[in-house]
Amino acid sequence: MTGRGEASRVAAEWARAADGAAGATALVVGEADGLLLEALESTGAAAACWSRFKRRERPCSAWPPEGRFGEVWVRMPRSGQEAAMLLHAAAARVQDGGRVLLYGANRDGLRSAAKRFPAGTATPRTVLAKGRCRVLSARRVGPPPRPDGLEHWAFETTLDWGKGDRRWLHYPGVFAFGRLDPGTALLAESLPRLPPGARLLDYGAGTGIVAAAALERAGEAAEADLLDHDAISLAAAARNVPGARIILARGPQAARAPYDLIVSNPPIHEGGRPSTRALAELASQAPAMLRRGGQVLLVVQRRIPAGRILGAHFRSLVVVADRGPFRVWSATGRRSPRRSSSAPQS
Repeated sequence: MTGRGEASRVAAEWARAADGAAGATALVVGEADGLLLEALESTGAAAACWSRFKRRERPCSAWPPEGRFGEVWVRMPRSGQEAAMLLHAAAARVQDGGRVLLYGANRDGLRSAAKRFPAGTATPRTVLAKGRCRVLSARRVGPPPRPDGLEHWAFETTLDWGKGDRRWLHYPGVFAFGRLDPGTALLAESLPRLPPGARLLDYGAGTGIVAAAALERAGEAAEADLLDHDAISLAAAARNVPGARIILARGPQAARAPYDLIVSNPPIHEGGRPSTRALAELASQAPAMLRRGGQVLLVVQRRIPAGRILGAHFRSLVVVADRGPFRVWSATGRRSPRRSSSAPQS
């Protein structure tokens, strides 16, 4: 069992065995799976869940719902800053005397996570340690010190993608928090100038850097759609790229085609594991989403078989930039299924 799957099993085991849980109301914060929710419901608790990430029918928004719960469970994220943010949100939603619980794998930072609990909670203690995972618990003894709300976790920095310094807003847990990652920088340098009235889709937009860079090179009245599955990233993008259309979705089918240009720095991990799902999904659907003469421009690591994935759907592929571990690919023209592609395959 993977570390994250094992963490859910350990949390579910403690939830079933814990005293005082029956009849409580519980909120599960983070990437919850069915194991913990089923365990809580088996004790008689009314369990709800919240996630910043779009996951099929699960509730998704940029901030947890209002309410007072008997206990709030937080899945340990991969960022300590995000953990602090989520634990503050949990403490704001648990009733006095209720429990704030943090669970996850030791490799995710659980051993040192006690310092992430806010003032207003008692000293956290480990209530279950099993294998490579553990559950920490702390009772609420007073309100957390920071006001409730995502806006209180905004962080601004200065970024330069070739057009001078620009103030940029981030929230904990967003991709490349506080910096311009090398892949996005290379993609921004490779953007074409868009004609007046052009329509752009930034797929996997994050905080909106590539869309903002493209709009700076665009003619008059260009439009941008920003699509991502992370509601918190899109909350930042809405402030960073005013006037853009924000689309919270897992796949390109939710976009408002057609487009003159689709840009992407697609995620290559899913649930902590390497995955080309997002790239493959975009490659298969993008040809039908482009206007005549339109193109897809994306950046991926050299080790990713982008040529093979894109070449299955596009007639023409060109590597327009190649630096360090990253390549920028331009894909144009719908490939006929009866013709073999002459595109580069790596």
